[in-house]
Amino acid sequence: MEKRAAWVIAQRRSESINPNAKFGAAAALARLALNPDDAEVIDRITHFYDKVPAGSNAQQFSYPGVAWVLGKYWDKFTPAERDHLKARLKGFSDLLGHGTENHAIMKGAAAYLFAQYWPDETGWVRGTITSAQLGQTARKQMMATMRSLYDKGYAENLSHNYLPVHLYPYYVLSDCATDPEMKAAADAALHFHVANMAANHFEGVTIPPTQRDYPETTWNTYTYEPGSRHAGHLIHWLYWADAQNWTPAEIDRGDGNYVVYAARSSWRPPAAIGSLARGETVPYELTASAAGFGFWGTGTPADVLRYVYRDKLYAMGSGHVFRYDPVGFYDTFTTFRLIYKSPDKFNFIECYHPYWRSNDRTWRGISSPFEQWAQHKGSAIALFNIPTADPWVGRGRSSWQALRDAHSDNLIQEALVRYPKSIDQKTEASGWIFLLEGDVYIAIRPLNHYTIDTNYKPAGEFDVVVSRGAKNAVIFDIATKKDFATFESFQRAVNQNPPVVDWDQLSVTYTNLKGDTLTATWNPPKYDVPEAKENDPERETVQVRPDIIVNGAVVPIDSDFINAKAVIKSPSVELVNRVMQLQTPAGKLEVDWRGEVPKFSYRVPAHNTATMD
Repeated sequence: MEKRAAWVIAQRRSESINPNAKFGAAAALARLALNPDDAEVIDRITHFYDKVPAGSNAQQFSYPGVAWVLGKYWDKFTPAERDHLKARLKGFSDLLGHGTENHAIMKGAAAYLFAQYWPDETGWVRGTITSAQLGQTARKQMMATMRSLYDKGYAENLSHNYLPVHLYPYYVLSDCATDPEMKAAADAALHFHVANMAANHFEGVTIPPTQRDYPETTWNTYTYEPGSRHAGHLIHWLYWADAQNWTPAEIDRGDGNYVVYAARSSWRPPAAIGSLARGETVPYELTASAAGFGFWGTGTPADVLRYVYRDKLYAMGSGHVFRYDPVGFYDTFTTFRLIYKSPDKFNFIECYHPYWRSNDRTWRGISSPFEQWAQHKGSAIALFNIPTADPWVGRGRSSWQALRDAHSDNLIQEALVRYPKSIDQKTEASGWIFLLEGDVYIAIRPLNHYTIDTNYKPAGEFDVVVSRGAKNAVIFDIATKKDFATFESFQRAVNQNPPVVDWDQLSVTYTNLKGDTLTATWNPPKYDVPEAKENDPERETVQVRPDIIVNGAVVPIDSDFINAKAVIKSPSVELVNRVMQLQTPAGKLEVDWRGEVPKFSYRVPAHNTATMD
């Protein structure tokens, strides 16, 4: 890992540092790591905000990085240089503001550290508060946000684009805060985020459900394309290069800067988290909660309940419970993904109803309130019950409405599935689509008539199964060569258990290849949700979840998630009652945040000499 980190830092050896640049501080930190006496870097940071017009705020993504440079290289700045930069920082009014979750912690971490560096100042936030007030407010806001991770998680959960943005403000606090409680809280936040990331990926590809997801840049093998969002992939590679399929030839100057922060940080994942990332604890089932958005950790618990199954050669994840907010934004929310072991660029299958793309049909693997998911290990049933007209027309921001409202009285009534064109083999028989990739066998059954569009927008590397009908369902099942010696024997086994469908009730029963019987029955959503303002904590949401039965037993909604008593449950990693525990071959890890300050404990097996911190 340290060799990879050194290589990442060396990529920025001669990079210029432009005024108020989003990632200027990343270049500065890298250059100073190589030469702590680089006077040009100190001068550029001193004057970093000089060109920001008076009365305007600076690039918010730069705040934590500038705070980091100051904390690590304080003595390299002269008193006059520090005063010059301080005067600019005082002129920004947004240091205690919020925005989205990642915006909030970037500004909050920086505000806290600026107050720490200059404890006796006045005039912060354009002359309105003292350093003591700035630091106390920032501390309260940041501690509330970090503590909330241990009882409800967060809204921007597992985004391969935004999760790295959640990491680097905590790297900064971990490296630069002098208050032991703040350092411990940042350490606990990092443990949560990185353990969560480790448990919910398959060879670097995120297992949904996940918010702010960008499937078009979710790659299994490295391909650099300008403008691509693959910051999370690079973090995976830095920490666990042997747990994914690609190595970058270079680090791009966009989102690649987040891996510069990770490389520059002194924080490193404990061995127990690395063991989880490498799949040493598979197979496992995992249920987890992602919170709704709320200021400073006040989001509603369990806006999404996730179900994940991860095996050695594949993984599958879906939304067991989804609380749809008619004024919310779901254009980048992926509900389902089946991921399989492959050397190809794309190694996943997705399925959805194109509610949020009704106006142009362009593929975006987003969530619709007119689809409901049931999953048991490597099998899943998707139900679709799509009305003719949108019951929430005009809700949400106008830019969001533009994705769907032009067809509000004529919604697309289709279930869509896409799979990579690079798949080794495809066969269709008895209504099933059978896919073979390496040692993995996949069966897909649209229960209405379907066609396969080989040119679905955007034109590219996927074929799209289009199954039309207001009521619809799709079944997925997966097995490996260990289960069936040949692809043909796999197909015969699938055909021995035809699904049972009740279209009136929209109920599907399927006995999978493991002999488990899964039944999903449509549970009608409550469509008459009253109008509410965006981010109103009292607004009503729509529960999107079928009735689920596995082997004759009803699968209830786990009240521990709803009541903010649990965030993750699985044999490998769990976060229950504010205690996160990992059980792995590399050892046991526990973060206990029941008190005011999180406590950490590590136990390494006697035969294992790997460091745990």
